[in-house]
Amino acid sequence: MSATVESWKSWRSFNKTVEQTLDDVQHEVAGDEPIAAVRKRAGKKGTNTVLDVDALSPKEKPGMCWVLGHDDLHLHFGSKHPTKRAIEGGIDQFLVKHPGRAVAVTAYARGLPSAVLFAGSGK
Repeated sequence: MSATVESWKSWRSFNKTVEQTLDDVQHEVAGDEPIAAVRKRAGKKGTNTVLDVDALSPKEKPGMCWVLGHDDLHLHFGSKHPTKRAIEGGIDQFLVKHPGRAVAVTAYARGLPSAVLFAGSGK
């Protein structure tokens, strides 16, 4: 029997940096509301969305969104420059292996960053 993990996922087209891309997707998800207001209303349980991400890290650290580097991309998705399709095919398994974590996974097209998947799971 496989474990079920409640997860969230948000794709966004790459915009210069992972940080800028995160800002873009958070504003898209929050809509007309300020991000801080949505977080406050959700309380300690969080929003269970990309709005819960407030810090990025190049390493897996509790409470931070892990931005996968080339070596981690290769290890978990089979390529240092995985396509969106490869990421979509492996993200659920990744989240089961890393419960309670948020992750930013960059997808590539023709060797260049094209989109970022922000995803996370509960414990």
